[in-house]
Amino acid sequence: MELTTGQQTTAFLWAFLLGAIIELLYTAICAVRVVSPPTKIQLFIGDVLFMVIVAILNSMYAISQTEGKVRLYVIVAELISYVVLYFSISRYVIRGLSAAIGFVGALTNRIFEGVKRKVIKITGYFKEKCILKKYSEKN
Repeated sequence: MELTTGQQTTAFLWAFLLGAIIELLYTAICAVRVVSPPTKIQLFIGDVLFMVIVAILNSMYAISQTEGKVRLYVIVAELISYVVLYFSISRYVIRGLSAAIGFVGALTNRIFEGVKRKVIKITGYFKEKCILKKYSEKN
């Protein structure tokens, strides 16, 4: 059974959104890589995860919209959406996300640094009062 023109048009238009979602996922991965340059293994694992996620998204899309068949117009729509976003908005979003990720990382480091100091202080107190006291009573 062949898809109607309406179904094909709907699939074509939704493919633009899917391409945008894929590009936003790629942009988020790039922003994380800018803030913290990965090792070769992390780079490989990140790329494989990205490819697996994109493959799953495309498979689910093909099943839901085009009877499980890969259609050229869907691929073209995804590519157009991806390329337009990549060369227009993506660079600015990467800078903004990188700054946000860096800020959140610095904020969490400050918070955990304070927590770490308090834990060390509490641990030292218990060590001094409990452990050393028991040790000195035995001798």
